[in-house]
Amino acid sequence: MSDDEFLAAFEACTVARTEWTHEAHVRMAWLYVTRTGPGALDRVRAGIQKLNAAFVRRQQMSCIAVPRKEPDPRGLDGYHDTITTAFVALIAARVAPGEGFAAFRARNPDLFDRAFPALLRHYSPQLLFSEHAKAAFIEPDLEPLPTM
Repeated sequence: MSDDEFLAAFEACTVARTEWTHEAHVRMAWLYVTRTGPGALDRVRAGIQKLNAAFVRRQQMSCIAVPRKEPDPRGLDGYHDTITTAFVALIAARVAPGEGFAAFRARNPDLFDRAFPALLRHYSPQLLFSEHAKAAFIEPDLEPLPTM
């Protein structure tokens, strides 16, 4: 799927739940950072929340019983404002002019690791995975994030 097709599917909430991976989150944020600059964070936040709501609606409307998955022990089910905001800041700081997504991905493997090593340089696990950090952005307790 091209970047334009991917972003259109994201904005139309037609991305399949199985395709909404961590890498897809990073790709979407990278696209907004590289295409919209300062407005990227607002678009990323609103877009994730809109897509998550669409997933809930689809599941409620489904006639097929979907087995409930076990909750993530880190509290990463659903929207997490600190992770979203911090990732956008890190992505924005690491964008290279004219670089495509494949090159960005190859140069930044820590951003694609589901254990969040890029964030855990800035946040203790206790703070990052707290309910407060999930609900609203919290500044890091270990090392400041780069400015956007």
